[in-house]
Amino acid sequence: MNTFNKFIDILLKFMVPLVIIALILGIARVIVDLRMVFGSPTITEGFDRMITNILSLFVVIELLKSLLEYFDHHRIKLTFITDAALVFVLREIMIGMFQHSMAAKEILALSALILVIGGVRTLAVVFSPDKP
Repeated sequence: MNTFNKFIDILLKFMVPLVIIALILGIARVIVDLRMVFGSPTITEGFDRMITNILSLFVVIELLKSLLEYFDHHRIKLTFITDAALVFVLREIMIGMFQHSMAAKEILALSALILVIGGVRTLAVVFSPDKP
């Protein structure tokens, strides 16, 4: 194994615990923000924050999956990266629609982005190097 691959392995081995700590802190943040839901005069404000935090955790989980997959195949699979991108874009759409802060053009643009990312993911599955 060359020096670059050894460096990448070491770097990713340090990143995994950091991502796990980020997940634990994210869950703690959701629990702390739960107090805000019940303590604020308007439940909508606290609920907005809860939805944002929970959806952000899904993005971090997808990135952790791609990091862990690297150790099995010594490459980052395009399907996991596109999954993380899809989750991130869907998160933005869901937050924007929930808060009623997105214009129709923005929703259409993000929907087109989802279509393109979905197409890339489909092509990555069809033309996978793992496929015989």
